[in-house]
Amino acid sequence: MNTVLMLMLMLWFVVFAYAASVGFRGRATHPDYYGARVSDTVKSTPRLRARASRSVGIWCTVSSMMAVVPIVWIGSDFHRERTTWELAGLAAYVSVVVVVGGYPLEKIKKS
Repeated sequence: MNTVLMLMLMLWFVVFAYAASVGFRGRATHPDYYGARVSDTVKSTPRLRARASRSVGIWCTVSSMMAVVPIVWIGSDFHRERTTWELAGLAAYVSVVVVVGGYPLEKIKKS
């Protein structure tokens, strides 16, 4: 069970680290990445494009770092079985990680 949890958390870490790298490279609004449903105003204004990419980079970096915390927690006592309450708390925490990482992408689509 702990192996599956750690692999899923590592997957979230990699996903958000990749999204952060796309944002820091200034490609977040490019149609090949996350810009397929971005408004033309954001795509055509350099200042808004830079702001959107920076926002994706920062928020996704925070989210990927948040995904490391439960990996360390599980890895520190790997062979112990987790209780139902711990798993419920982990599920709630991971949902917060996903919301934090997905926030700028939704924000860009609405602007």
